[in-house]
Amino acid sequence: METFEEESNWDDDKMDAQFSWDCQSCGIPLEVPWVRCAVCRPALNLCPRCFCYGVEFGDHESDHAYSIVKFDFPLYEASWTAVEEMNLLEAVQEYGLGNWSAISGKMRTKTAAECEGHYFRCYVDNPQSPLPRFSDDENNTKGAPVIFKLSDNPPRPAENSTLWSEMAGYSAARGDFSDEYDNFVEIEISEIDFDKDMADSEDEASDCSSSDVALQERKETNQIVSALKLAVIDVYRNCLLERQRRKKVIRDYGLINIRKLHGIFKRRYGQNLSVEFFRPFMHLFPPMMFDKYLESLLYEKRLKSDITRLIEYRSNGITKLHAIKHFHTMRHRRSSTKAQRLLFSQVLGHVKDELSCQAWLARQGAVEGTSKVPTLPLNAAPRKPAPRLNIEGLPGYERLNPLEREFCAEVRLIPEAYLDFSRILIAECLKLGTLKLAQARTLIKIDVNKTRKLFDFLVTHGQIIKGS
Repeated sequence: METFEEESNWDDDKMDAQFSWDCQSCGIPLEVPWVRCAVCRPALNLCPRCFCYGVEFGDHESDHAYSIVKFDFPLYEASWTAVEEMNLLEAVQEYGLGNWSAISGKMRTKTAAECEGHYFRCYVDNPQSPLPRFSDDENNTKGAPVIFKLSDNPPRPAENSTLWSEMAGYSAARGDFSDEYDNFVEIEISEIDFDKDMADSEDEASDCSSSDVALQERKETNQIVSALKLAVIDVYRNCLLERQRRKKVIRDYGLINIRKLHGIFKRRYGQNLSVEFFRPFMHLFPPMMFDKYLESLLYEKRLKSDITRLIEYRSNGITKLHAIKHFHTMRHRRSSTKAQRLLFSQVLGHVKDELSCQAWLARQGAVEGTSKVPTLPLNAAPRKPAPRLNIEGLPGYERLNPLEREFCAEVRLIPEAYLDFSRILIAECLKLGTLKLAQARTLIKIDVNKTRKLFDFLVTHGQIIKGS
């Protein structure tokens, strides 16, 4: 038994003739399945009723070989039979391409989405033989409305969002601004009317009663007014040109989304280059040339940094690149050793203090990574004694005896201050009979250590009496 797809040697004209699907014996429309004679040419189709009666006519005889024609085989896709393919094409021809709901209603076995997808896959996007295949340059793109989608590049911010308010009234759908440069310049030209001036000139020319002088003056006045109006129009034209120039600069340099531009500059250049300094000069360069200029400045700065580093290496006696690694290793080791020496110098002030020595040993072990002793806080080293004060020649020096001079130099107290403080303490002692250290500290507002030393010195030499 043969099927319709096996008959591959038909001509196109013969195929069109057979698509009438009429029985060539009785003339009734054929319905699947029917019988086709395999001997007669052109092919002869018979309905099952005529085939059962064994009709013969022309060259056809009832004992000829035959095949059964049926369209239940898949043609392009496994889920679509040849009958459904023909019904789909007939429905598209009847209802029009795009009316998929009506096409699906006539098909009855497929949904609208299945009809649309199958038609475009098999007949438009990937046509198969015997359908013609067209080159891409001959296809016309189907027009479709632009669907608005939120995006950052190109900028499509949501209305009333923060980015939308920062974009100076930019309308993404129109690609234009709601507020133009010199936004109210159209008001200046809204009252200009050239037709009225021409009408006035014609009326004056037709009025013969006016004198020649008055007519000439009015004519000159009209010419001046017309020239002024033309000048205003020229100003408006320059304003329009400036608007277009500004829009071109904004578009070419990507200044609509200024937040994104700042982010790009910050990520690319960071603190290495002050882009804000060069921003006023952007319009002097083409966009790509400005980017190349910034890149060249950044490259120059990196070269200078490399040169400075090479000069440092050369000043340290390095002439080979492979020695740089050893240089850094030795410098790091030197820094570590310097830190250890500094720690050792701190411990020298506590060499007689067992607790300080233990703390130093613990810290040294932590530096070397071999100690299990817990790190102890290092006590503050004792302050070095201050050097003696040279009081020779200072005011009051001649009034001091050798002991007082030695005391002032040791305590770092100028002679005149010593005389004033000692006089205050002696007077207070004579008044009270005795004097305590606490009372002395309230009388003299200097360092408490110096007050104590002065108090002890006066008590030792019998100038004041120490209270109990």
